[in-house]
Amino acid sequence: MALPALDDRLVYQLIHQLLELGVLKQTNGWLHLPEHGLMFTAEQESLWLQAEPHFKAQAWWVRDLATEIGEDETTLRGLLRKAAQFGLIIAIVPDRYYHRQYIQQFADLIRRYAQIKGGITAIDFRDELGIGRKLAIQILEYFDRTGFTRRKADLHVLRDEGIF
Repeated sequence: MALPALDDRLVYQLIHQLLELGVLKQTNGWLHLPEHGLMFTAEQESLWLQAEPHFKAQAWWVRDLATEIGEDETTLRGLLRKAAQFGLIIAIVPDRYYHRQYIQQFADLIRRYAQIKGGITAIDFRDELGIGRKLAIQILEYFDRTGFTRRKADLHVLRDEGIF
């Protein structure tokens, strides 16, 4: 996605070589320089320990989670952005987060449909997960934005299955 005008294979080969040489590092799907890293402050770590269990069951909007745990929305928004940078949770749309394990399960479901039907529709995705249409579309559009899938008419087909 960073170099859309270049051939995908060439870009992935370049990234792979840079990773092998140690010029780039990959942490939970994020590419960064080896000397760069993130850490929670002690206060953020404590707040994350309160927030994390909520992500085990469902997606959360920042506002709703802030209300649920009795925290300031702005403070929680910053924490969740940082947790997303660590790869602990993933923003499917701004301010709505899923635990990474669910995103992995959704990716596996898309792969299965790709093998059987060539791709997955929003209706199939919604029905498989037992969620609403709007949330299903948000998740599928997230996968399209990341380059894992691309939309082709009503189907979301695999583009780079190695991302997840």
